[in-house]
Amino acid sequence: MKEERAEYIDIIKDLDGDTAGRKQALGFIRASDVWVHGEPAPFPFVPYLFNKADLDYIGAQCRMAHGILCKVIRRYLDDPSYRAMFKLPPEVERLVLLPCNYDQLLPMGRFDFFLDEDDLSYKFCEFNTDGSGAMSRDFMIGQALMQSETFKRFSQRHEVRQFELFDSWVETFMRIYRSDAHAHANPTIAVTDFRESGVFSDFDRFIAAFKRAGIPARFVDVRAFEFDGNALRDASDGTKIDAIYRRAVTSEILQHPGECDALIDAVAAEKVCLIGHFRTTVVHSKMVSVALFDERTRAFLTPEECAFVDAHVPRTYVLDDHLDPALADEIVGDKDAWIIKPADDYGAHGVYPGVDFDEETWRKLVSDNRDAGYIVQEFYPPHHVDIMNTELAPGADPCAVESWESMPGVYVYDGAPVGLYCRLGKSGVIAIDHGGLCANSFRVD
Repeated sequence: MKEERAEYIDIIKDLDGDTAGRKQALGFIRASDVWVHGEPAPFPFVPYLFNKADLDYIGAQCRMAHGILCKVIRRYLDDPSYRAMFKLPPEVERLVLLPCNYDQLLPMGRFDFFLDEDDLSYKFCEFNTDGSGAMSRDFMIGQALMQSETFKRFSQRHEVRQFELFDSWVETFMRIYRSDAHAHANPTIAVTDFRESGVFSDFDRFIAAFKRAGIPARFVDVRAFEFDGNALRDASDGTKIDAIYRRAVTSEILQHPGECDALIDAVAAEKVCLIGHFRTTVVHSKMVSVALFDERTRAFLTPEECAFVDAHVPRTYVLDDHLDPALADEIVGDKDAWIIKPADDYGAHGVYPGVDFDEETWRKLVSDNRDAGYIVQEFYPPHHVDIMNTELAPGADPCAVESWESMPGVYVYDGAPVGLYCRLGKSGVIAIDHGGLCANSFRVD
């Protein structure tokens, strides 16, 4: 990683900043479908470059995490006393416990983490399950950079490839679907989310990938299904839907009470295969990080798995009135060491890192969010990587190197790592909404 990045930056410098490549890349993304909040996705001119040793290490870590998270979901489903620890609202628990006729407990996830590229130490930021996205950003930014002279020179020295995230998901999806007890020989697939918040750059590519595999697929808004007790249908034309790739996150479904009942009722009646099932919500919830340190969880993990949790999951506590008083004083008194997050949300909504606030504001945030569905977590300072930005301010030195906080995320399909989506930032929250950048990744051999 680090050596390859330094080599890439040296090539940019040799090209006096490769301003032509930057301009071409920016134009490519402006003309693309990867826009965020009405603007082209912002991205660095330096990609992440992962060699085989990097990927072997990261892959092993993610497979271990996936195995642990599946054990947690399994215990949640099987043990009501364990279930209570998660404090999921009754309507969420009902969805999680709906029937499911395939074995894979966590079909898709993206595990975001903070990695020190010097010694490969790291801690997880969070485990994304339902709604894991941004595959198109990685793909299109990679396509933009591949046109530059910098990339062409680097690829003369190395074999460089993009990670493939669309056809591989279709293959995974269909493998899981065919293991379902009620699978049909020729299914029709729906990608579903809320139309107004869905990421159609992703959806369109996944639908095209299904069609390349000879499988009929379409987008259906999660509110636009009809269920007659026997079949789930697209209300627009009556087409029967056999399997669903769910991108609608559970928390957003709950914000639309009664509007998504056709889908929910079809899942309950075992008339449609839902991938991923609502049971993935158990580990999408930030409460999983609390549960991983609980003795009830450690009782069914192996010693190796317990050591893995201790090394790589930040200490996490429910922010409520049952918090140990000494710990509460520590949280208030050492703001830079803690971050407050909603127990079940996405997109960095309502996230408050102590490093971004003064002491008085932090004290108020801790107080205001007690018993309000929040957790408080050890803040693991992100490590920095060197980059060059793509868009230059007027008069800026095109060879200037900047240091940004780094957060890679690994896509895991059916337990296997398949690619990455990386982000960079300069505030306590690494996200585009907080002035961050999307960074693509390449495999370097």
